[in-house]
Amino acid sequence: MRIFEEAEQVAALSLQGPCSASILVAAGFDISALKPFGMASFPFGTSELTISRTGVTGDLGYEVWTGPANALRLWDALFTASAPYGIRPIGSNTLNLARIEAGFIITNLDFVPVQQTVRKDRSRSPLDMGLDWMIDWDKGYFNGRRALLAERDNGTSHWALVGLDIKGNVSAEESLLYHNRKSEAGFITAAAWSPTTKRNIAIAHLARKYAQGTNLWVEIYTLKELQYVKLVVPVRVVDRPFFKPARERATLPGRF
Repeated sequence: MRIFEEAEQVAALSLQGPCSASILVAAGFDISALKPFGMASFPFGTSELTISRTGVTGDLGYEVWTGPANALRLWDALFTASAPYGIRPIGSNTLNLARIEAGFIITNLDFVPVQQTVRKDRSRSPLDMGLDWMIDWDKGYFNGRRALLAERDNGTSHWALVGLDIKGNVSAEESLLYHNRKSEAGFITAAAWSPTTKRNIAIAHLARKYAQGTNLWVEIYTLKELQYVKLVVPVRVVDRPFFKPARERATLPGRF
């Protein structure tokens, strides 16, 4: 077996949003029957183009892969096909906003992988993260199975990863959460005013005993007229994702 770095041999582009399927079809790629997480390949330029129905937004979207020699040609083809739709390039801040609206979590932003943690209380189990639905308890032995079963059966998870609705429109990113305004209850890892849902939203770690969301408050420090002020506002635990349109999983995706 041989392992090698192939990043320089792949050019990747993410095309996301309600117009994405229409643009790919207009560019000559029939992805109308492609299901979420499905992949298809098409001849393109001097090699081929692979399209996957994936992405880190909560909307309809695709990721497109080809060889570096075809990268500029791919960019031009998509922007020519998108002329009626007015698509725009976006940066990492906009992408991060979209993934928060989708309720997605990201390594080293929303949690630290256990093999990287230094402080004992920073590690998280799949049950702490609400990812126990991904565990196949019946597949037989795997590393950590006994500890996870004990945690599940004894109800000993320390944390709960939750979505929050926050009063007002000031982002609560990196803020602390309190119960009854005085007992520290958790912390926020990702937050934003959501222009899509018109809500002030956040992803947070709550101590398990506060996970029901009763009498929770967030302490926000924000700059107003060159002076920082402290806001203490109520929060409500809500389901994630915050934004999940039907088109995100529809096959065939509707034309926009």
